[in-house]
Amino acid sequence: VFELATNSGAKDFINTDKYHEILCKKDDFYKIKSNLEKKIKTLKFSGIEWRPLNLINLNKEQSEKTIEILESFEELDDVQNVFTNANLRMTDL
Repeated sequence: VFELATNSGAKDFINTDKYHEILCKKDDFYKIKSNLEKKIKTLKFSGIEWRPLNLINLNKEQSEKTIEILESFEELDDVQNVFTNANLRMTDL
């Protein structure tokens, strides 16, 4: 899978026991997906996910407030996905 993905234009590849995560440019997504589908018949899920270029480090208090706001967004019927560039911290150092 790694070789097929990188030869198709993937920028990074993460392999775990449960899944393969392939990172690529948005414009390359469908080309890579198509190439994988030709070789792998058991593909279960594929999708585009926004990833931040820069993370904002938050302390515990800021993290708790941010989580409250994000959870309130998720409760809205019109909201399908919520993304953040916050690096949340749930404990004090």
